[in-house]
Amino acid sequence: MFRKLYFKSLSAAKQIATLRERGTMLGTRLKNGRKAYLYLLKDFCAEVIFQNDDAELSPEKITTFDNVKEFNSYLEREFRASF
Repeated sequence: MFRKLYFKSLSAAKQIATLRERGTMLGTRLKNGRKAYLYLLKDFCAEVIFQNDDAELSPEKITTFDNVKEFNSYLEREFRASF
């Protein structure tokens, strides 16, 4: 089981490999005109923005959240702010 601190110590390439191999992709969303990919691991969540919005390219930004509740609150705040 991967913990958030261990995950954050990995290189960006290994973080993406871990998300793909051990995580569940929840879907995508638009964030400031960019496509963000949403992932769930057993004990935390992540949002990833890739170069050119292409999931096959390197990540530009990986944001992690301690738990589903924190992740959901973040998504709700982002949704409200978009109006």
